[in-house]
Amino acid sequence: MAGDGGPRRVSGCRIGHHRTVTPETHDASAPLRLEAPAKLNLSLRVVGRRDDGLHELDSHFVLLELADRLLLLPGCSGLRVEGEGAAALPLGAENLAWRGLAAGMGGPPDLACLSLEKRIPAAAGLAGGSSDAAAAWRLGRAWIGAGEAPSADDVATLAAIGADVPFFTSGVAEARVTGIGDTITPLQPVPREVVLVHPPFGLPTRDVFAELRPEEWGTQENDLLAPARRLRPELDDLFALVADAGGRPRLTGSGPTIFHLADDAESAAALAQRLTTTGLRVTHTRTRQQPATIDAFEEDSE
Repeated sequence: MAGDGGPRRVSGCRIGHHRTVTPETHDASAPLRLEAPAKLNLSLRVVGRRDDGLHELDSHFVLLELADRLLLLPGCSGLRVEGEGAAALPLGAENLAWRGLAAGMGGPPDLACLSLEKRIPAAAGLAGGSSDAAAAWRLGRAWIGAGEAPSADDVATLAAIGADVPFFTSGVAEARVTGIGDTITPLQPVPREVVLVHPPFGLPTRDVFAELRPEEWGTQENDLLAPARRLRPELDDLFALVADAGGRPRLTGSGPTIFHLADDAESAAALAQRLTTTGLRVTHTRTRQQPATIDAFEEDSE
């Protein structure tokens, strides 16, 4: 419940016209909307392990057009989650989006409701939960009129929520990410057409890292591919299906999502169609050239 720092389930709000907002222009009575994009790891190498057990990485991140949607509404306190896998997500204070919002506002919100529409599969290597946390943090900062650039303390707080959260709050669409995810080096975004294949199972990141062997560090384009395959041998069949359809299958993050980078939109659409006919769940998307911006809405009258 809101009184003990956790959210409550809330009902919706009618919204109409919108405009891009900055902390300086936000009206606290206006709902705010922000997309929380998925990410791809174009490469992921494990380069070490700290004394606290966390692995150090060297990875190439890009943002995708595929995104969850967050809406921050005035008038009450609570959380609503709808869409992809919503029933499996917590609605208590452990919800990542709620934690991000509380971090952005400096504490649990009093008169702000967070609505989350899930479109990114969970436990898929696409960092949907971390992206939700980062987007909620940005919304919380805008709500209280604070700037979006995170301080060193903010980065530490965000990294404690999820290793990928600092990237999503960095204000870049493509980056080299190193350390435990807290060192972000911007890269020039490159347009790419992407085909995602969504296996009918999840793969928790912690399980994949637990399966990773030290001799596998720094040996592959994605060092988590081998442990992911051991945990889910079905990935071998899915890789073969993508290859047989003319794709170049790769694993993003800890998986299990498989992706293909297409030469153009037409070939991406054609591959997506061929894979769909095999019964696979497929998404044709593309990389973003810039992060999402916050929009403020005016409520429609009844």
